[in-house]
Amino acid sequence: MKRGAALFADGAGRYAYVSAGFSWPAFFLGPLWAVAKRRWYLLVLMLAMELCLWFGSQLAEGLQREPLVLLMGCMELSYLLARGWYGNRWLEASLRQRGYAPVLPGA
Repeated sequence: MKRGAALFADGAGRYAYVSAGFSWPAFFLGPLWAVAKRRWYLLVLMLAMELCLWFGSQLAEGLQREPLVLLMGCMELSYLLARGWYGNRWLEASLRQRGYAPVLPGA
């Protein structure tokens, strides 16, 4: 197991493994990652954010304002990076809320 990774268990004997560090699946897949992890509130939040960014990008392109298009591109990149940086933390927090507790060191 990687350094800083953790294994979580709940009272019913179900286990979940959470890696430490950057989450490449969350970075590249976003909402599909949330579905695969069965984190429905994350899915709703990600879809809402992506919808807002999509509308903002469409507005920026429609207005033909280059600084606004650049700003929207930076916002989309920032959102992708935030998903990657915080994906595993969000997963761990949701597991703890659902009654999972760390089993192995690193949590």
